[in-house]
Amino acid sequence: MLADFIVTIHNARKPLAVQIKVHENVKTLRKAGTRHARKMGLGSDADFSSTLGLCHRFHTKGQPLCSIVRLAPPHLGVGIISHELAHVAVWMREIENKFEEKPLSCSDDEWFCWVLGELVGVTVNKLYEYGLYDALRAS
Repeated sequence: MLADFIVTIHNARKPLAVQIKVHENVKTLRKAGTRHARKMGLGSDADFSSTLGLCHRFHTKGQPLCSIVRLAPPHLGVGIISHELAHVAVWMREIENKFEEKPLSCSDDEWFCWVLGELVGVTVNKLYEYGLYDALRAS
């Protein structure tokens, strides 16, 4: 594992968090995704053969951790990262608005946009701290 850290969003009714795991390569990311799917009882039908990034969503009442995002070089650009973290932001919004059931709209998207920006910003900064972008430039 090249990096493993948690990003917590505090601007919610209750703190919500995502674990970011950066695997050594796409092959190990896909294997970990398959193992996680089996562990969670999703069966062996999960096909991650073309996956470049992955988001596992779950929620245990009273626990802040609600997702695991798996990434791997060389696919650490803002496109893959923001894509996977958008899945997380949508999920966090569903957890936050569980009983309201109102769809995301332009008139009510500020919380979602703030959360997505925070998730992407903190994740990219952490990847710099881990030296992952330096390693990609050197290769």
